[in-house]
Amino acid sequence: MPRDFKIFYGENVPDEISEHVQKMLQDLYGLQFRMVGVRLPGKNAWNESARAYEAKSLLNDAIGDGITFFLWIIEPPLVVDNVKVFGYAEPIKGTVYSISKMSTRTLAAKEAAFQVGLVLGLKECKNECLMSSADSFETLIQKPSNLCTSCNIQYSRLKIRYA
Repeated sequence: MPRDFKIFYGENVPDEISEHVQKMLQDLYGLQFRMVGVRLPGKNAWNESARAYEAKSLLNDAIGDGITFFLWIIEPPLVVDNVKVFGYAEPIKGTVYSISKMSTRTLAAKEAAFQVGLVLGLKECKNECLMSSADSFETLIQKPSNLCTSCNIQYSRLKIRYA
C-alpha cells in the first residue's frame, strides 16, 4: 500500500468536489490522500469524434511521468475504446475519472472510491457494495457508499500484505 495516494484534478473541477472526494477516500480506505494540484490533459488524448478524452491515454501519460498510486479527477467526458465511461483504473498504477455526469459531490466521491479501490487491488463485486460496477447513472445512484463484508476482508488482507 502506498504511504500516500496522490489526487490530481482538472482546472474546472470545483474545490467542494475534490475536497469531498478526499475526505470520503480517507474515511473509507484509512490512507493519506494528498491533493497535489492541477494536472492538464495532453491534447494528444482528445478524441474529437467522441468529444471526450481517451482514458487510457491520460492514464499512460501520468504513468509515463513516473506517477503511481494516483487519482486524477477531470471534468470532460472519458472514453475507452470509443465507449463512454465514468472512469478507468489500472491496479497498482492509477485512475482517471470524469465528473461530467456527476450531479452531486456524493456521486463523484462514490465513483472515485470505486476507481481507487481498483487501483488498490480490489475487484468488481456482485454484492450490494461500493465495488459493484456502475454501467449507468441509475446504478451509480443506487449502489452503496461503503464496502460489503467480503470486500472489507479482502481490503484488510491487501493492507497486511503490502504493509
